[in-house]
Amino acid sequence: MRDPADDEPIEELLERLRPRFKRILASYSIPYDDAEDMVQEILISTLRQWDAIRDREAWVITALRNRCALYWKRCWSRRMKGMDIEDLEALCEPLQPPQEQEQRWWDVEAAAAGLEARHWALLCLRFGDGLTTAELAERLGYCPTSIRKLVLRSLGRLRRSITAPPNLLPRGE
Repeated sequence: MRDPADDEPIEELLERLRPRFKRILASYSIPYDDAEDMVQEILISTLRQWDAIRDREAWVITALRNRCALYWKRCWSRRMKGMDIEDLEALCEPLQPPQEQEQRWWDVEAAAAGLEARHWALLCLRFGDGLTTAELAERLGYCPTSIRKLVLRSLGRLRRSITAPPNLLPRGE
């Protein structure tokens, strides 16, 4: 037995589905011009297969959702393919030669010579090893809420030791 909705003209089907089309297109954030083209393509493919489609409403809605997902997948792949090697190299900073990195580390170690061991350990773990606040708290035995304050204090002490004028008098005098 045939469903009376099977005899529904395509114009009535489209009018009935218009609010759902708008919601779907809006949920996928499809630009207006592209949405218009997408709906036209779906209508053409629907008309070509009109007699073979059992549930036309479900078929059209599913086709629209699939096209929306495919639209963003294609946009993403175009962006990835469109990146030129020169553009990518311009986006990333060049790495320093290992000798310069070692020299910079020696400078930091020399400046940190006056820091307490806990401040130096904290800075090494945070910026050298890249540990998070929670990991630092667990490793050093501090409360996670106090780690940020301790990091700021350690950085302040390091900054002061770097910018302090050199002491011209020998130590102990």
